[in-house]
Amino acid sequence: MDGALNVLLQLVGPFVYPLLPQTRFYWLYVLTALLMAYIVYLRAGSGHAPGVRFFDFLLPRSVYLHRSALVDYRYFIVNHFSFVFLLAPLLLSAPFVAGMTNAMLGELMGLSPQWGSGGFGAIVVYTVVVALAYDFGIFAGHTLLHRVPTLWEFHKVHHSAEVLTPVTVYRVHPLEDLLYGLLTGTLTGFAHGAFSYLAGETISTATVLNVDAALFAFYVVGYNLRHSHIWLAYPAWLSHVLVSPAQHQIHHSTDPRHLDKNIGFMFAVWDWMAGSLYVPKAREALNFGLGDDAAAGDYDGVLALYLVPIRNLYQRWRPKWPART
Repeated sequence: MDGALNVLLQLVGPFVYPLLPQTRFYWLYVLTALLMAYIVYLRAGSGHAPGVRFFDFLLPRSVYLHRSALVDYRYFIVNHFSFVFLLAPLLLSAPFVAGMTNAMLGELMGLSPQWGSGGFGAIVVYTVVVALAYDFGIFAGHTLLHRVPTLWEFHKVHHSAEVLTPVTVYRVHPLEDLLYGLLTGTLTGFAHGAFSYLAGETISTATVLNVDAALFAFYVVGYNLRHSHIWLAYPAWLSHVLVSPAQHQIHHSTDPRHLDKNIGFMFAVWDWMAGSLYVPKAREALNFGLGDDAAAGDYDGVLALYLVPIRNLYQRWRPKWPART
């Protein structure tokens, strides 16, 4: 019965996202993004012409009815099912890696030191460490997607978006999802297993509505504006710690000075250390897409988003037979 219920929830998943705190479209995350968008709208230099109504500023037809956005909407539905039923079973789960790590540490170092949970302070430290492990897994995967030519072909699917909407976050090739899932599952599993071994008991991270507290806070502070036309930048000092929506929009820019910048997900410190951090001093005009890195219309359909990377790799690797004489 539980299995049938889980399958049913997966089937209706995209249509009930606003009710699920674990998803990025949960109503609270959308509401806080709307409030922040309204603050941006009221501020001078927000990019809209005088007299433009907030609704038109928030949902311009040129963005949300753009052909690239329409592809995003269709791909969002189709890709949900292809990931759930084809790739999700292949992922290394964090609990599995945690158990392996706990057992391995026990074999190498003997009995647990039995530090115990240590109360609120230990839970805070544990939550931060797990968040850092998760975020570094995304940063590492994202770096590989940009640096390794073969992986870049799959990541081009995400960067092919010519306009950004909150749905663009799901414009990701399934093999890219697989890479992220393996890295984050492995690293967070190591963190979970190490803490459980040291404490001698299972420790839980701080949660809000059954969502890791660090991730919940990140989703609440304007996450859904990252993939949008709305420029929300943090103060320079904070932009060296957290990735603002404006910084992620810069990551999508076709401007050569923006290429391979702001690779991080939540924390900007990884980019800071790697030399890929770009903190804007003022609002910048941005163009999105692949520029000259794609033929016109290459990524204009749902099927194309799945197959174009494979076609490009085949054309690169196919045997070069000698010409017949």
